[in-house]
Amino acid sequence: MSPSPVAPSPIEWLWEPYLARGKLAVLDGDPGVGKSFLALDLAARLSRGGPLPDGTSLGRPCATLFLGGEDDVARTLRPRAAAAGADLARLVFLVPRGLALPRLPDHLPALEEAIRAHQIGFVVIDPLAAFVSPGPSGGRDRPVRWTLDGLAELAARHGCAVLLVRHLTKSGGLRWLYRGLGSIGVVRTIPTGLLVARHPSDPELRVLARTKPADGPPAPSLGFRLWPGGGCQPRLHWLGPVGLTAEELYTTREPESQRPRERAAEWLRRELAGGARRAAELITGAAAAGITRRTLKRAKKDLGVESEQVGKDGTTEWLWSDPEAVAWPIRGNDLTS
Repeated sequence: MSPSPVAPSPIEWLWEPYLARGKLAVLDGDPGVGKSFLALDLAARLSRGGPLPDGTSLGRPCATLFLGGEDDVARTLRPRAAAAGADLARLVFLVPRGLALPRLPDHLPALEEAIRAHQIGFVVIDPLAAFVSPGPSGGRDRPVRWTLDGLAELAARHGCAVLLVRHLTKSGGLRWLYRGLGSIGVVRTIPTGLLVARHPSDPELRVLARTKPADGPPAPSLGFRLWPGGGCQPRLHWLGPVGLTAEELYTTREPESQRPRERAAEWLRRELAGGARRAAELITGAAAAGITRRTLKRAKKDLGVESEQVGKDGTTEWLWSDPEAVAWPIRGNDLTS
């Protein structure tokens, strides 16, 4: 008896063809290009039922769960969402119990409980690096893969779209898809990739482009600007299609404006957000990101990063930790609106 063919199931779209329900998507971009503004603008539009950035209607409002690892909820995220015209009753922000953020994949059950309780249709994790636990040896590749697998199953069970925000590194010679945290696992697991970059001839014009196509129709790149809004909070204004592909945007990116030492400090702070890391691993990772060992050590001193020598089974190694990155777990449903 010959096996019967499996009929493909149609894709259900949250925003066609950029965000699919029940699927993961990754949003990559350099620091400061507006990734968080874009994610909050999408959440605001979804909370009202549209219109979406390309002018299409959502049909009905959708609630968003926003996990922000770099901005304060009360001082930054809520005011930005309000300035974008969000229905704040349909935005649920992560509020940690104490100073620390939850760690994935350990706290996927708490995340799923919040999705179920608030009937969430859109999840933003910004940035992914802030929420991934280091592995037993301090590395993150394996926890990233476990996290992606768990998030993919969670998204499929609840039919929600999950957007993972990543900062691009500066490694030369590699395409953007391979320049973020857990890059290989992300590339293999996530069906849709998006990139935000500055327009090569107009640095104040930002462009959203699809990098890794999902099934569905072609996706035009869309331009937007950040303009002053009410309450001193900038607002994002969409300007329609832009005739540049992700490849064209990436290869014409303007040089990084930060001094090497500042960029190294930003990189190191992000890498230590999840707790102590092996010094040897950080030095190797920094080299891959185009940061010299000397610059890295200067950044380490600037940030007040602490070093500790630990021994096990007759061998010793150095661990670096950021005293401001206090990591302790949440319990139960420590996700509140």
